[in-house]
Amino acid sequence: MFKKREILGLNLKIYKLAFLFVLLFPAIKGHAQGLQFNSNDSLLSRRTSYNVFNNNLPTFYDHFLVSFDMSLWDNEHLGYVFNITDTKSNSYSLTYIYNGSPTLNFNIDSKSTKIQIPLNPVLLKKRQWMHVKVYVDLKANEVGILINGQWYRASDFGFDNTMTARIIFGKNEHYFDVPNMAIKNLTISDKNQNFRFPLKEWNGESVYDNKGTAVGTVDNPVWLINESYFWTPKLHRSFDEVAGINFNERDQKLFMFKSDSLILYDVQKDVVSAKTYQNKLPVTMLLGKSIINTKENKCYLYEVMRSPKPSPRIAALDLATLKWDVVGQGNIKEQRHHHNIFYDKDQNDIYLFGGYGSFSYYNDFFKYNRATDTWDKISFTGDKINPRFFSGYSQADANNDVYIFGGYGNQSGNQVVGGKHYYDLYRVNLTNHTIKKCWEIKPNGDDFVAANNLIVSKDKNYFYALCYAHEKPKTNLRLYKFAIKDGSYEVVSGNIPAKGERIETDINLFFNAKQNQFFCTIQEFTSPLNSTVRILSLASPPVRQQDYEASQRVVTPSHKLYKYILLAVLVVLAALGAVLYVKRKKPNETNAAEAAENDLAVIPVPVKDEEKKANAVYLLGEFTVYDKNSKDITYLFSPKIKQLFILILLSSKDEAGVVSKRISTTLWPDKDVVKTKNIKGVTINHLRNILADIEGIELTFLNDTYSFKLGDNLFCDYFIVNDDIKKVNAHDSADDQTILNHFDLIARGGLLQHIAEGWLDDIKLEYEESLMPFILPEVKRIYETGDFRKALEISRVVLHIDPFSDIAIKYKLKALRRIKGIDFARKTYDEFIHEYEKSLGVEYAIPFDKICTNKT
Repeated sequence: MFKKREILGLNLKIYKLAFLFVLLFPAIKGHAQGLQFNSNDSLLSRRTSYNVFNNNLPTFYDHFLVSFDMSLWDNEHLGYVFNITDTKSNSYSLTYIYNGSPTLNFNIDSKSTKIQIPLNPVLLKKRQWMHVKVYVDLKANEVGILINGQWYRASDFGFDNTMTARIIFGKNEHYFDVPNMAIKNLTISDKNQNFRFPLKEWNGESVYDNKGTAVGTVDNPVWLINESYFWTPKLHRSFDEVAGINFNERDQKLFMFKSDSLILYDVQKDVVSAKTYQNKLPVTMLLGKSIINTKENKCYLYEVMRSPKPSPRIAALDLATLKWDVVGQGNIKEQRHHHNIFYDKDQNDIYLFGGYGSFSYYNDFFKYNRATDTWDKISFTGDKINPRFFSGYSQADANNDVYIFGGYGNQSGNQVVGGKHYYDLYRVNLTNHTIKKCWEIKPNGDDFVAANNLIVSKDKNYFYALCYAHEKPKTNLRLYKFAIKDGSYEVVSGNIPAKGERIETDINLFFNAKQNQFFCTIQEFTSPLNSTVRILSLASPPVRQQDYEASQRVVTPSHKLYKYILLAVLVVLAALGAVLYVKRKKPNETNAAEAAENDLAVIPVPVKDEEKKANAVYLLGEFTVYDKNSKDITYLFSPKIKQLFILILLSSKDEAGVVSKRISTTLWPDKDVVKTKNIKGVTINHLRNILADIEGIELTFLNDTYSFKLGDNLFCDYFIVNDDIKKVNAHDSADDQTILNHFDLIARGGLLQHIAEGWLDDIKLEYEESLMPFILPEVKRIYETGDFRKALEISRVVLHIDPFSDIAIKYKLKALRRIKGIDFARKTYDEFIHEYEKSLGVEYAIPFDKICTNKT
């Protein structure tokens, strides 16, 4: 169990190491999505090539190991998985070929194949990972390959005892063939070296190791994390008649059915085809609702509203023969828009719940009785579900339980009295006919409902729902993940824009367990007979909003360090000239235990729950914004909107705002000012929409100048700290406690420390230089009072601003010696002097023994 410790003193306490674990573990688990390769299906110039070590090639002694996870889904091509070139002699490669059956081959290039490894065709699926280890024994002149638990070996490779190796995955300088593949979790090691590459980047051509150092480069990358956060459009079709849609997991196909034919989308092969029915569809479609019976391999199409004249209302399509059979004329008196439909666990009985029609919301359950061709009302005992429509629902599990979540309606069912959104979860047992309310929550922010189909996780701890604002004609869909235990939730995808102009508009969420993919289908109606169907996919596991933003920071260098100077002008210029080439070290994202050991990880201090203010903007450390309901809305700020917001905000406190031209030249420096007019207008409009949910800040435009009108109820941490600095300076006060009373804010980090924009550098430098005189003297004073932990935290803040401060490193080491012992302090000192020499090109002059002695 991690120990509790203070973070930067002054009553700001958190479980630092526990927070680090919580912060990093989801990122490690969720971010290691992998690198996909553009293959032989692409032009030569677009194929992917990943050079693991770029130009700094390692030399391996006696042996080395290449370990990675690989996904292959190629049944056509020959291609190179990786190539190892020994700078002294031969080159070696692991290749893949599908020639009737799939095979991996390890070769001495241009000479012979040494190892052949047959693969089971069942393994050839995208995102189905196989673990591969390639052990190169230079001393014994052997290679062993472990794949899916089985070793394959060969000898006589002509190795020397050492190898300086260039390792390239995919296209290389000699071979251009690349199979359809992806890799992740790459490790290359020998007895003295260990290089780990999680491959968790989201864009760019630099590849970072687990310590955040750019080591390799990749041409034409496809970063898989994007497929787990952004929905990928797959299909777009328009219809001039009512059409339905469903998913048959049995044959991995989404299908759209119209009156005369079926349009099939093969989700595995990404292929669309059309087939004509054997006979005419016997049901006249109004809503086109259906349910799949996987046991029978049939799709049951139904219309529940009573027809003016007797006619088939239920029909079954045999998905193997494409023949329609009339099932019956069973119906319900009223239309039931956006009802729930599900089978029992044995797929014998169909149940229908809720819905809207005839100016009423419903909460009754019906079961279709095939023998009597009727929808029979079924009574349930236990908790009551209020009348509603737009509920999310799951299919029955092994216990015959179905989950029903949320919706819109009211207690009476009468639309005349108005409606409300529900955020409650019920477990409905179809064996005992009982209902149990699991929980009810009150989400912050905008109201939402769930689309058809809740996807329950394999471990039964969570369910996924596609949520959106149903009452808005233009809305956005996002995937939510809810805990079944208590209703806690998080957003786990980007937006899908959608239109809900008519009540017939229908949205479904499907999950393909064989390929770990979510599918969203959107059927948007412009009239009762005209609709457009869109299909989009999202790879599983999906990525949380905060984890996706963290992945962006991995590949975004932090802003430049500036040397704070208290010495003579010549020393200032010399030191600054050297330090300007230094980038601040990235947060260590290996694992919590490793970060705890080195004690030097730069950890953004989070906003604690009790400090989440309404109408708050945090600029120190992690950029964060809370709306009037104390909801974190940071995710709404895209990079450009964020830059625009910060530029106007920083210009509105003590200045008159920012002129329109300066916005253009700052945010779009590579474009002519005239050409930025449209994109600037769109960005400003987006910002206005976001600010509508924050009180105390209003965007104004006067005399070609944009500014914020700021109210007293707007909280901004940077303004508070900066105002106190100015007050103390104005009165020449020796009492610095006013500033130190806000040390919890200062402790969050530097001003906009994760936003690397050149136009912010002077503002950041001014803030750091104005802050330093107040906190630097505190290091010694606090240490001498005996509060070593507080002295340690203050020294860290100083080192964040001035990473080579003699005073700060001195008291950090002295405090560490008191808290953790002299060995730990010495380790920290060794890391400091290594970074000092690496950055400034000279050795650190003060020896450890002079700083930490037994007398200190």
